[in-house]
Amino acid sequence: MDQKLKLYRTINLARSNLIAMTVLTVVNIAAYFFGGDFGFPFSAFFPYAAVIFGDIFAAELLDPMLLYWGIALAAVVLILFLTGYFLSKKRHGWLTFVTVLYVLDLLFMTFIYFPDFDFSALLDYVFHFWVLYYLIMGVIAAGKLKRLPEEPALDVIKTDYNTIQP
Repeated sequence: MDQKLKLYRTINLARSNLIAMTVLTVVNIAAYFFGGDFGFPFSAFFPYAAVIFGDIFAAELLDPMLLYWGIALAAVVLILFLTGYFLSKKRHGWLTFVTVLYVLDLLFMTFIYFPDFDFSALLDYVFHFWVLYYLIMGVIAAGKLKRLPEEPALDVIKTDYNTIQP
């Protein structure tokens, strides 16, 4: 298989994992609001936690604005993930941005889970590392793709073949 094609496939696989993770995060947030008793581990932690913490603090402090702030924070992060997904199709540097954002999400999850670590959190870590692996592989592939030599244009090759005398 052509090296360039392999690199594009790796980048597309990273982008596919990114959009799946983003959509499942939105589904988790929607399930929380609609009383769903489930959550997909193949999702970002921070947006979901921002909504839950906002809801909890809004109920305890009797200030609904805290819920709105949690929703706004979640929306900003999800919009950044979506922006990275759409813009990384042509500008592969956006994969680096969303990878850093996802590493920050992993660090936040670790900060929250660390004091009372439960083994049920291991599944969250497995899926976080899964997504992170594919994002990192996409960043590496984008870097390799950038370093590949430019291929000559087809019309130049055609002209060169036409000038060869038998």
